[in-house]
Formats: sequence, structure tokens, C-alpha cells
Amino acid sequence: MNIFARLVGVLFFGLIVIGLMLLTSCGPRPQYKTSLGKKKLKHYNSVQYGKTKPKTFKSYANNK
Repeated sequence: MNIFARLVGVLFFGLIVIGLMLLTSCGPRPQYKTSLGKKKLKHYNSVQYGKTKPKTFKSYANNK
């Protein structure tokens, strides 16, 4: 087999692998890995398991 053809094949395969790695690394982060998501998860878990009471939010309809 020609050495030039083999070199082109290896380079092409390497570019495909590097391209796939770059495409998968630039995706959005899941919410549970962000700081806001961690705070929400901590709050929802504490409410779910009865450690704290859920917050009451003011309704805009009652502020007339």
C-alpha cells in the first residue's frame, strides 16, 4: 500500500475523532451541574423530605 494513502487515511480518521470530541464537549450543561440547579435541587429535596416548609410566594392578583 502506498505510504501517502496510509498517511491521508490516518489524518482523516484523526480529524474525525477530534471533530467529534469538540462537538460533544461544547454542549449545554445539565441544570443539576450548575450553581442555580444545585440550589434548587437542595431546596426541593429538603421540602420533599419534610426538613423545611415550602416557601409561599406572593400572588400578583392579591396586590391590588
